[in-house]
Amino acid sequence: MATKQQKKATDFTELPILPVRDTVLFPSAILPLTVGRESSLRLINELKEEERYIGVVSQRDPRVDNPQAVDLFQIGTAAFIHKIIKLPNQSLFVFVEGLQRIAIQEIVQQEPYLVARVQQLKDGPPEEETSDFEAMVRSVTSLFQQVVQLSPTLSDDLQTVVMNIDEPTRLADFIAANLPSLSSTEKQELLESLELKGRLERLHRRRQGEHALPE
Repeated sequence: MATKQQKKATDFTELPILPVRDTVLFPSAILPLTVGRESSLRLINELKEEERYIGVVSQRDPRVDNPQAVDLFQIGTAAFIHKIIKLPNQSLFVFVEGLQRIAIQEIVQQEPYLVARVQQLKDGPPEEETSDFEAMVRSVTSLFQQVVQLSPTLSDDLQTVVMNIDEPTRLADFIAANLPSLSSTEKQELLESLELKGRLERLHRRRQGEHALPE
């Protein structure tokens, strides 16, 4: 869902940081978020229309109400805010699109919200497309399709979407973002992994261990 407004990954050097609870945003994923904290509301409201770029970073402990740098994971995702909806209770409902893995290098602003110097993260060297690797990609795709078929909560359209993803990196992130059995901790670990083959193998083992059948 890339738009002409979006920057290249190399354009990100500093970003305001939106802490989230029990949520992990992956690159290329679209995620709705409810924003209610005073600092987070200030962050969103101060963004310029043409500069709706933020860093979405998960909290280590979701119970912390006013998270500081030490309360956040170092790895998160640069994101673009596509839509902001004001709710009757003064909270905001925002739709964000993940763009790029990032690492927080340094907090350069504490108040009224966090701003960090960030580094863009890239996957390791591309995997050689051996027959074993291609078989792994097909198997992970097939297992995810089984999950979609048997899950009452997932849209059947996801089967079509996953079949049309031809980049293994995007495929791994898409499945990780949509696999309902993954906990937030497991998703964070997958976000932090820069080895594509390792991410695919982990997703494959996860589904095999559960017989690829969610209840």
